[in-house]
Order: sequence, then C-alpha cells, then structure tokens
Amino acid sequence: MSKPWRKIICALQFDSTTKATVEMARQFAQATGATVMFFHVVPMPMEAMGQPLMIEPLTGAEDDARKRLSDIAGEDPPMSYEVLVVTGDPATGIIEAAIEQGVDAIVMATHGRTGLSHFFLGSVAERVVRESPVPVMTVRVPSPKHRLLSESLLIA
Repeated sequence: MSKPWRKIICALQFDSTTKATVEMARQFAQATGATVMFFHVVPMPMEAMGQPLMIEPLTGAEDDARKRLSDIAGEDPPMSYEVLVVTGDPATGIIEAAIEQGVDAIVMATHGRTGLSHFFLGSVAERVVRESPVPVMTVRVPSPKHRLLSESLLIA
C-alpha cells in the first residue's frame, strides 16, 4: 500500500504565524512520512500590475525568501523537505504550486480577519480553501489586540 501523504506545502508569510505553521507542518509530516515543501509567494507590487517591471528587485526578493525558507527548514532537519519561491498573487501561487508539484495537502496560516479588514484585505486562506484541489489545513494564530481596544478607558 502506498503512503497517502507524500508531499505537503507549508505556505509561509514570514510573520507572527510562521512558527506555528511550521510546527503544524512538521508534526503532520512526521506523522505521515510526507516531504514538506516550504513555500513562499513574493507578492507582486500593486503599482506593477499591468506595467513594465524591472525584474532585478523581484529576483532579490525571491533569493531572500529562498534563504529564509532554507534557514527555517534547516532548524529541524530530520524530515525530507524542499524549498520553492514564486512571485505573484499569494492565493493563486499556492493553488498553482499545489497542482504543479502534485502535493497531497496544504498547511497555511489564517489571520481570521473580519469586518472591514476582511473586506479590504480579503483572505488568502479563504480563497485557497475554496479553490484548492487538495485538503487545506489552516493554522489560526490569535493576533494580539491593541491595548486601547482591550482595556477600559476613562475619558474625563
């Protein structure tokens, strides 16, 4: 019988969710024997949409992301891993990589935005969950509330 999970994508944003997302992917890989593909999408600058673009800054960003992913992967190396960086729309990049790389699952973080921030910023995780051809495991990392929003105020 073949292994049901051969390769998973661990999509990282290099923010406060990175540690928890990597830990979840590592646990999943160790439990299933899967290879982890540490993955990052360098977002395309909004002003570059539809305009001629200098490639050098994006190449530098991709190289930096590859180094960061390699460093993260090397922190706990007993499992098999790969590193992949692409440039473009994050949700599209994750979905296309899942198809092109033949992965069996995606592990990624969600910020759990609601209200206006969800309306304006959207949700990469929500779009990936809706459009992914493979199962998606989302890691919810609570964001700290601003001090003024979490404490009572006395206005005199």
